[in-house]
Amino acid sequence: MPTNNQPLFERLVRLLDPLDPAELHGLLCGLLCADRDLDPKQWLNHASDLLEDGELTESTSDVLLKLFEYGAAQLNSPDCSVVPLLPDDEAPLRQRADALGAWCQGLLYGLGVGELERRGGLSAESREFLRDAADIAQAGFDADEATEADETAYTEVVEYLRVGLLLIQQDLSRLTVPNKTRLH
Repeated sequence: MPTNNQPLFERLVRLLDPLDPAELHGLLCGLLCADRDLDPKQWLNHASDLLEDGELTESTSDVLLKLFEYGAAQLNSPDCSVVPLLPDDEAPLRQRADALGAWCQGLLYGLGVGELERRGGLSAESREFLRDAADIAQAGFDADEATEADETAYTEVVEYLRVGLLLIQQDLSRLTVPNKTRLH
């Protein structure tokens, strides 16, 4: 099968090895929520922290920069189209659930690096979402075969994470908007 017909996630797995595309996308989403002014160089520095030797090859850097553009476009989209970058629905549920956990780990790490907690002011819903994301990061799928109920639950969790990310983004953008005073 030609490379251009393979799902995005699977291509990224090969191109970014040993980095996990789901974790990277989660990290990127967290960083972009915490710092709307994140630049590509900062992004590459954070991504390289995930490598043992901290060294990115030129080709890996190029792919990471494309991922940066993709993630920034998702989060800045007026139609709220951000979706966690996960394996295709045809992949086994165990693989997708593992990627979902990695995405949550990346998100929480990115928000932590962005010093989310020091800002305060997150809504109760956002704080609950962060607790849930931490739980999801630790969860796994143990069954060999997925049932329709398992697939439905997975889909609902992905949607919950998507909406929760938008809620975090909304809370953080509200906190960073300068207080404009009216002059008479």
